[in-house]
Formats: sequence, C-alpha cells, structure tokens
Amino acid sequence: MKKYLLILLSAASAMLSQAQTLKECGNTAHDHLLQETVPGYTERRQMIEDFTQKFIEKEMMNGGSRASTIITIPVVVHVVFENDLENITDAQVLSQIDVLNEDLRRLNADAADTPAEFEGVAADFEIEFCLATIDPDGNPTTGILRIPTTETSFGISDDIKFSASGGSDAWPADEYLNIWCGDLGGGLLGYAQFPGGPDNTDGVVITYSSFGREGYVLAPYDLGRTGTHEVGHWLNLYHIWGDDFDCSGSDLVADTPNQEVATYGCPSSPLADACNLSIQFQNYMDYTDDACYNMFTEGQKERARALFEPGGARFDLGNSIKCISYNFDAAALEILVPTGTYCFSTFSPVVTIRNTGSEVMTSVDINYSVDGATPVTFYWTGSLDTYETEDVTLPSLSLGDGAHSLTITVSDPNGMPDEYAGNNETSSDFFINTFGLTLPLVQGFEADPFPYTGYSVINPNGSFTWERTTAASKLGSASIFMNHFENTAVGAVDEMELPAYNMTGITAAHLDFDVAYAVYTPGGDYSDTLQVLVSDDCGVTWNSVYYKAWPDLNTAGATGTAFVPTQDQWRFESVSLTPYIGDKLIVKFRTVSSWENNLYVDNINIASGTVGIDEMSDNAWFDVYPNPANSWINIAYGFAQSPTVNIEIINLAGQVVLSDMAPNIPGQSNQTSLLVNSLPAGVYSVRMFDEAHAVQRTFVKN
Repeated sequence: MKKYLLILLSAASAMLSQAQTLKECGNTAHDHLLQETVPGYTERRQMIEDFTQKFIEKEMMNGGSRASTIITIPVVVHVVFENDLENITDAQVLSQIDVLNEDLRRLNADAADTPAEFEGVAADFEIEFCLATIDPDGNPTTGILRIPTTETSFGISDDIKFSASGGSDAWPADEYLNIWCGDLGGGLLGYAQFPGGPDNTDGVVITYSSFGREGYVLAPYDLGRTGTHEVGHWLNLYHIWGDDFDCSGSDLVADTPNQEVATYGCPSSPLADACNLSIQFQNYMDYTDDACYNMFTEGQKERARALFEPGGARFDLGNSIKCISYNFDAAALEILVPTGTYCFSTFSPVVTIRNTGSEVMTSVDINYSVDGATPVTFYWTGSLDTYETEDVTLPSLSLGDGAHSLTITVSDPNGMPDEYAGNNETSSDFFINTFGLTLPLVQGFEADPFPYTGYSVINPNGSFTWERTTAASKLGSASIFMNHFENTAVGAVDEMELPAYNMTGITAAHLDFDVAYAVYTPGGDYSDTLQVLVSDDCGVTWNSVYYKAWPDLNTAGATGTAFVPTQDQWRFESVSLTPYIGDKLIVKFRTVSSWENNLYVDNINIASGTVGIDEMSDNAWFDVYPNPANSWINIAYGFAQSPTVNIEIINLAGQVVLSDMAPNIPGQSNQTSLLVNSLPAGVYSVRMFDEAHAVQRTFVKN
C-alpha cells in the first residue's frame, strides 16, 4: 500500500509540475487521490451528485420558488508555520474571511466588471463566513490556531491536516469549515476536499502567500481569490472547463458556457475558444488572475445550496452556531410536555433550555404562562457549558378540558441581562380531553385554518409538514397533503394526530379515508410512506394498523412533476379499529419522506360498527345537487339490496344534525329530497347506508 501511495503521489506531483509557472489548484489531483485510497468515496460522491441533480430538477419545475435564508458557516483557520513569514498575521486571516463574504454574497467591488452578457446569471450565494468563537470543547476561541512545524512544505497528501505529520488536526466538519494555511510547495496555490470525503480531512488548504489580500501575498494571486476558488470546490463546484482539454467535459452547471481549457492571466472580454464565442473567464472557478475574477452563477449557487438542504451533505454545518458573540444568552428551545392531545387534567410541563452564551450558565429565570395569564417564574439553578441543554420539569398544572396554550420565556442568565432576545421564547398549543369526543368523526378538511382544535401536527425538523390544500380533494374543495416533492429531508417523520374519542360502550369501530399518491422516480427504488397508528392509552403506546409504500400506496403512475391528483386518482381505504377499543382512542397519520412526491389524505371518518364507507359503485352510490344548496338538497341514489336506506347529515364537529329514511328499489335509480334551510351555512357530509354498505359525500350550505 505504501509503495502504491508513493507512486500515486508522484503522479499527482508530476501533474502539478507541468504548469508550475501557471496558476495551480491541486483539487483534481487530490480528488483522484481520494478515489484511489478512500473506500466508498466514489460512491458517496455519486450519491451527493444524484441528490444535487434531483434538487436542481425540482427547483426548475417549481420556478426556483424555494425561499433562501442566509447560511453562516463558522470557520477555524489552522496557520501551520515553519518560519515567521508563514506565520501570517490575524489581519491577513481576517482579510481572507472578508474576501469570502464579499465574493460569495456578490458584494465584491469588481462585481461591476461582470460583462453585460453574464450579469443576468451572476449570483449572490447567500452564504457567509465567520471566525468561530467557541471551540469543540465549548471554550472561547479566536478561530485562529497557530501550529509550529518542522516541515518545510506540504503537498496534496493531507499531511497538513494531521498533527502526527507536522500539521493540525481538523475540528469537527459538521460544525466548522477547516481552512489550513501553510507552505504547500511546488507552485501549488491550494486545494479543497469535495463533499463526501472523510470528516478528518474535510476543508480547504491555501498556501500562505495567497491567503487573503493583506500581509505577505504575491501577485497575481494576492486578492484572496485562491480562497474563493477553493471554497467553491468545497461547495461542490468543478472547474468551469470541466477538467478536459476539448469541448467534451462539463462542470455540470447549465449557465456557465462550455469551455475548452483553463484560462490564464487576465484577457479582454469577449474571449472566444473552440467551444464558445464568449467564455466566462471571470468565473471564480476558472484559472485567471485574482484581479480578473468577479462572479459565480445562479447554476453554481444551486449546486452549493443543495448541500445545505435537509438531507444534504453539509446540512448540519449550515445549522452550526459556533460563531456566537454573547457572554450571557439563554435559549428556550422546545416544550416537550404538553403537546398535542392530553387525556389528563394534571401534568408537569417540561421545557428544553440551552446555554448559548460563552459563560457557564448557573441560573436562569423560566417564566411560564397558560392561556395568556400572568406569568409564573421558576428559578432554575445548575451548570450548563456553552451549547449544553437540559430538560427542565416545571411545577404541575391542573386545567379543564379544551384548547390551551403554554408560553415559556427564559431571562436573566446568571442574574445578567440576556444579550439576545430572539431565542428566549417557545410555546405549545395543546388540547385537554379527559372524557374524549363523541363518535362519529367526519373530517373533510373544508374549514380553514388548519390544524383544528384538538388536532396536532408534529413536525420535528421544522420543515415541510402536513398542511391543508385546495389544490386537490376527493370530495368538497380541500384535503390535507404532505409536500414530499420539495421535502429534501429523507427520513423525516411528520405526523397528524386526531383528538381522543370516547369508546365507552362501543364494541366495534372502523376508520375510513381517501388517499392519493404517486412517486417521482420510476421503478420504485424510492417511495414515501403512509402509516396509521392508534393508541388506547392516551398516546403512551401506539399500534400500527395501516402501512403502505410503493407500489401499494400509489394511486397513479410515476410523475415527473409535483403530483396533484385528479378525481380518478384517489383510493378509498378502510381499517378496523375494533381490536384497539379501550376507554379512549387516538388515531394519527404518519408519513416518512423519501423526497419523492406529494401525498394527499381526505375524508377521514371514524365510526362505531363494523361497516366502512364504500367507494361509489354499483352496490351503493348517490349524488347530491344542487351543491352548494340553499333550502333543499336532492339526492339521487341506488343500493343493490335493501328496500330502505338511512340518511344522515353530519357537521364538521361530527354531530348528526339531520336524519331521515328513504325507500330504495334495488338495482334502480331512486330520488329523494331533504329540507336543509334550518342548517347554518357551512360544510356538511351526507352519509347514506343500509345493513351492507355506506357511502358519503360533502355539500356546502349557503
């Protein structure tokens, strides 16, 4: 293995030596080295590329509608020096951070030099960099490490990244961007590691004489653009010419013109080559002089931003908070208890607090208010280092049945004013339901806003979750759906929990609902899932009563756009709840994302008895008209067996507000009418049933 590595390093060095008089980025040679020596690296790179391309495809379909937020990346700079010249100043380090922030945000003064033909695609990445203020052990830091070495130079072997080989060990890659500065030798300006490589070598390496734009920097690479170029690689960008020597290569970006080879120096624009009449040599991913660079593109931004989406290779780093600037700051992160439906009137709230200040937190005031009442203060004492958390149990509360809210605010860490109020408050809406609601439940999601009183939407990652939509419905004008089409958080779990229902005296029950789903990727390699769970002990334990994924979940074929079902792309589902009947029963719908396509649910019904609601068929069908209605509704219907059928009109609260019985001639079309002028305006369900079948439709009363 040693002999093989030496041969590989010699080959890489030979590649570099061929152009030592020109600008040299060692990224391609370093990438080849990792492919040959790191098991699984090539496969991980392909997985990241697949993720990136899927992200870009779906963004294009949505017209680039995904909202961007500013991502701030904590940086630690390892200055590895053998002499005073290599031990660059803090000012030189800071100048490199400044250059990165200007170039990645398109705040660079020379942005005005971008040719008019490329101005429309020039991009602000909305990514910023800050020197870390907290080290991995929670101690304050300047974000600059100074490491003396006996090594006269480093190449692309990654020796600079390990103390055992004269370098400096990386800080955790999911919390920091590691940038190493040292003498790379052989005319090498820098190199980076693409996403997907080992964590202990992840980051960027820059030679000391091209680091930043102050101090000891050598022209023409004296404006900090080597750092911008290498951070581009670290953000999954390739050289703009595709690392070929003809027009066959690609940087996998649509808005960078095809280019034959690297560009050196600082030519005039427009510049033609064998591939294009005007190449984009101003792009940071070319090889021109620092003074000639001035832009990234929107396509390059999409590749970079994909890394920081949920499920992306650098998602955790995009949420790192190692750049805090407060001595005293407490955060109320999340209320763990109560949430959702609670079957008990007395409980003890539990809240997660965090120390986000640089000083050890030994006390904090926790102020809690129920339903907007005067806050009560709980005085917490303990010891929390920076970023440490604790789940704090508050004194017990006793509340009556109904909807409630709990608001918790933290203040005065260590008796000092809290220096940042933006993370001090968290709240929870919950529903006390000690008796349980009365069946039946008839829910068509016609009312807005959602979620309704007693319903809970559980969204642990704070991203896409269950929401009401009027884009599709089986009956009426609305349903609920899960936006898996845009939900890049593969494996994310989202739940919708229904209120508790009283099952006293009930011996049989069933759940019915309509579902619609299609995958995005043909072939079934990936699928989102839908599961229904029930609890007869108020959510302490859950039993699965329904689970489907591709192909069983599908109601339509694979769809290369965001799935919106038509009327014939729904399927009726019916599940027996009889084995789980207890004092009370709670049902919840759970979906797990595979970043495929949209999932819809409509017309959730829970009723006693063993008869479910059928799909409209020759055995049982009916229509309601006019819809909307004012005084009367007409019902055309047909049932295959019984001489009479029952009719119930049910409001959104699940209450039967009108009932009747109508004659039925089996095998024929029958008709009856109901006077509904006494009903308040709103959405209602009409349920018709006999001893064998039940069917249901929705109508609107004006």
